[in-house]
Amino acid sequence: MSETYQYNQDRLLQLIAQCALKDQDAFQALYQLTSAKLFGVALRILKQEARAEEALQEACLKIWRNAADYNSQRGRPMTWLINIVRNQCLDMLRASASRQEDAHMEWADDMEEASSQNSDAENSEELERLLECMKLLNEDQQQCLLMVYHQGFTASEVSDQGKWPLGTVKTWVRRGLASIRECLKI
Repeated sequence: MSETYQYNQDRLLQLIAQCALKDQDAFQALYQLTSAKLFGVALRILKQEARAEEALQEACLKIWRNAADYNSQRGRPMTWLINIVRNQCLDMLRASASRQEDAHMEWADDMEEASSQNSDAENSEELERLLECMKLLNEDQQQCLLMVYHQGFTASEVSDQGKWPLGTVKTWVRRGLASIRECLKI
């Protein structure tokens, strides 16, 4: 681990501890050090700058309120910060989907009756194809993909839980997705 990286980790730990004591200057410094990376995470998930900014703002409020809950034994400070942002983004996506669902509920009920037989057949076929493609991957790759895309774990969390090197997990996920995409094209 490089000295710069260690310094940043130590600095983040220090700033989070000061935020737990409601030190506003520490919070401002923490924001300045991490906001670009955290915004990037939000933007990747939400795909819209305005929504990513909103998610980051809400996440920062949660970071401020919950700084005392941070436990360095459970993970690195940046991982904790990223998880707060990611969870905020996922909450926003769920809320958005829920609003859209409510707005289209009546229309969907009418359409559901007309298309349920075709849809069930298509979904069943798609799921079957996806499962066949997943069988092309080794068990560890399958497990990594399911943990990331089905259970919402980060690559770091998968690495920790599976006791695999982080680079290996990232490679398995990237190559596994490429294999599945290629398989589904056929």
